[in-house]
Amino acid sequence: MISILHRYIIRAILLSAGLVTIVVMGLIFFITLLGELKDLGVGDYRIGQAMGYVLLRLPHELYQLFPILMLLGGMIGLGVLSSQRELVVMRTSGFSIAQVSKAVFVAAVILTLLITLVGEWIAPAASYLAAVKKESAKSGGQAVVTGSGIWMHEGDTFLYVEQVVNRHRLEGVTGYQFNAEHRLQETYYAKSLDLQDDRWVLHDVMQTTLSSNRLYSQHVEQLPLSIKLNPNLLTMGLIEPSEMSLGRLLKFIRYLVRNGLQATPYQYELWERIFQPLTSLVMVFLAIPFVLGVRGSSAMGWRWLWGVLIGFLFYILNAFFGQASVIFQFPPWLAALSPSLLFIGLSVFLLRSLR
Repeated sequence: MISILHRYIIRAILLSAGLVTIVVMGLIFFITLLGELKDLGVGDYRIGQAMGYVLLRLPHELYQLFPILMLLGGMIGLGVLSSQRELVVMRTSGFSIAQVSKAVFVAAVILTLLITLVGEWIAPAASYLAAVKKESAKSGGQAVVTGSGIWMHEGDTFLYVEQVVNRHRLEGVTGYQFNAEHRLQETYYAKSLDLQDDRWVLHDVMQTTLSSNRLYSQHVEQLPLSIKLNPNLLTMGLIEPSEMSLGRLLKFIRYLVRNGLQATPYQYELWERIFQPLTSLVMVFLAIPFVLGVRGSSAMGWRWLWGVLIGFLFYILNAFFGQASVIFQFPPWLAALSPSLLFIGLSVFLLRSLR
């Protein structure tokens, strides 16, 4: 049963987490917008499009930074109660550290459920829309994204791409070559288009040439692409692992494994997403010993500083283990879980030191 004191602590943490989120997202908005200024004037990309792009990116940034925001929100919420001696009064009246932890746990679960909704339904769609709108504006109409693929053109050649695997490989490529009179001169379908030695090469190609009185078709294993693709246009159909929903991520991993392609970064992202709720709970529990273990505003300031440093250390460890799983080929699930295990150990050690 949740008592009045439990609800009071939960409310303090939720309000603090909300305030931290607003401040941090505001800073990220302005910093990211400044970074977009260099692209203004490219094609049809203007300040309005730049602001729209940054706004659409915010749900993804919020999801990525959520564990750190949880730590800061928990520290500030409990820190305010501690600075006003409210936690001292609670503990004096018999409200134990375990009961404080229970209130923190409930607040963390509420926030984790909310961010899971953002990460699985809002952030992926918003990030994809942001990338499509930005590159469409910068291309000046040179490329268009549809529900089933990407259309792009260069001069008199039009390409339709079914699947952008990565920046070096496209699959399901159909090309249409027109002559100076805008009449169809040649078509081809290639199973894949790969970047090899700084040039694009079509593989497993069925090529059809049209003349005034007949059609001529042939199959070729490789065919150099006659046009130079703009690499930036390819990002319109390329979705980073961190920007996929769980369902799409799992489907793409199966596709990569089935075709013998590198899937480790995507597998790591999948496991990191699965362990995200655990990570968030661990980070908010770290706030308890950092706040309850000190007396005095000066010492509290130092603990907050250490809390911020630990939050960024966690962020760095996540990035390190993600790269290490690719380089050293150890299980992605272990790489994704390792930072959380380290911080669980730290939380248990610090909580025991309070008793």
